[in-house]
Amino acid sequence: MKPNWKIGNSKTIYDNSITRIEGENDIRGITNIGFKTFDQVKTNLLSKADKEMWTEEKKNETISSYEKFARGGIIYMYITRLTIDAANTEMFTLIIKDSTEKEIYREELESDIPNTPSSGSNYWWNYTSISLKETISGKIYIYIIDKLNSESGKFKFEINIPTK
Repeated sequence: MKPNWKIGNSKTIYDNSITRIEGENDIRGITNIGFKTFDQVKTNLLSKADKEMWTEEKKNETISSYEKFARGGIIYMYITRLTIDAANTEMFTLIIKDSTEKEIYREELESDIPNTPSSGSNYWWNYTSISLKETISGKIYIYIIDKLNSESGKFKFEINIPTK
């Protein structure tokens, strides 16, 4: 949720390098993403299963479920905005394009009421995760479109997903 991610800079989030290509964080708010590969998600699930002493059946069912709906990994979107409406996830579209800019996925996000600004802040905040059913690898571009911001409402990030 930190605002200091400038265009052209890369950050390592969840052990994956992500480069901000377009769209600035400014006084209107923050738009950032993270990404976990399926292998990372599975490792986290196995760790949680051990910690919480899941039955073998629960562990296998949970991993099987994630293999169906998150085989391609999970994208995490983090936003802050100055109004409750602007921070509602229904105001955003997520688009994934491959390295040739061919669209491979699009999702109009559903409504999720933002969280109340914390003490000393005027920003409403929200986050969501988008599970990718299909396996993707190599360089991809993640676009976040802010439907309410006609001036600078397009954010573009580059991720290089390792191939197995």
